[in-house]
Amino acid sequence: MRLGFALAQEAGVQVISNPKSPRPADGERKQILFKEELTIGVVEGDENYMFGDSIIFNTDDEGNFYITDWDRKRIQKYDPAGKFVLTIGKQGEGPGEFQNTSIVRFDGKNRLYVSDIANQRINFFDKSGSLLEQVSLPDAFEIFAINSRGHYVAGHTREVKSEFKGFKIEWGVFDGQFSLISELFSTTQDFKPPAGRDATSIAKFLASILSSMAFRPQPFLVVADNDLIYFGFPEKYVIDVCSPEGKKIKSIRREYDPIEITRKDKELFEKREAESYLREIPGEQRKEALGFIKYPKYKPAYSSFSVMENGWLAVVLESIENEYTVFDLFDQDGTYIGHFKANVSFDFFFFKNGKAYAVTTENDYKFAKRYAIEVVDEGQR
Repeated sequence: MRLGFALAQEAGVQVISNPKSPRPADGERKQILFKEELTIGVVEGDENYMFGDSIIFNTDDEGNFYITDWDRKRIQKYDPAGKFVLTIGKQGEGPGEFQNTSIVRFDGKNRLYVSDIANQRINFFDKSGSLLEQVSLPDAFEIFAINSRGHYVAGHTREVKSEFKGFKIEWGVFDGQFSLISELFSTTQDFKPPAGRDATSIAKFLASILSSMAFRPQPFLVVADNDLIYFGFPEKYVIDVCSPEGKKIKSIRREYDPIEITRKDKELFEKREAESYLREIPGEQRKEALGFIKYPKYKPAYSSFSVMENGWLAVVLESIENEYTVFDLFDQDGTYIGHFKANVSFDFFFFKNGKAYAVTTENDYKFAKRYAIEVVDEGQR
């Protein structure tokens, strides 16, 4: 059935408006089955398999893993069987060293690259870990991808004049000289200084920063293999598809019921995000700051998404640690074709080489995983 579906044009952009429920008839809706094949990581033992609190990774076409460990400021390479191969980089300011690390990506020359905001550069390596080139960043650019045209699809943060300390964050497509070609989204942030120097004023200031992080919509961006850009700001359930130059060509939308934030969600935020942010703050002041955090009533419309190799879009509504992940599924046209709960929980995930890959947290430890996937009709196991 197609009830509730609407297709329209707005200023030359194709708009696909989906209802709350998937459109196919019951039993014909789609879901993805995940079967774990491989886990990389240990709680203790070999240092080459132990990770910090923040990791992210990518794979190449051969299935090798490149795991960026933000805490240790290094990239670990593993073969498709999960065996450690080599380490790329270390903490420092010298050639090929990192003060900050992004996800590994690959350019048209099959070189891997990683951006380093703190050192203001992009490092290019071959797959054996040898440094090939460094490109200086003129400002605070967070590089997500370099497309086949040599354009940067990135987030750019710069100071702007405001009553307090202000920043403009601009997401878009930039040319080889980092000049903006097309803006996808922008926002400004003001940071009001503490009202005083006493402990409570400082605690309220820290809480205001954490409040701006707690379950607030954050821009999310994916650059597909064909250079199409998928961009969303989940204040609303909208995901835009843009050309490689950043021109919006399609807008995928869905009516939805927002998910309320629970006490358990708040406790997990305090454990995962707030405690890490406040770890240098004395205990009583830290406790006071946690008490001043202001939470919204609802979670963002979605938390992340990934483009499957067949062009379908898998959208994560929420992922509950050690329990489950709730997905929406859209086909290559933007039609809402499935809603399901998978018995896996992801911090980060993507599809490649006919598999699904994810970072998971289990009992406070991080792991990289690979899953076999199968798309089936709803209810089929």
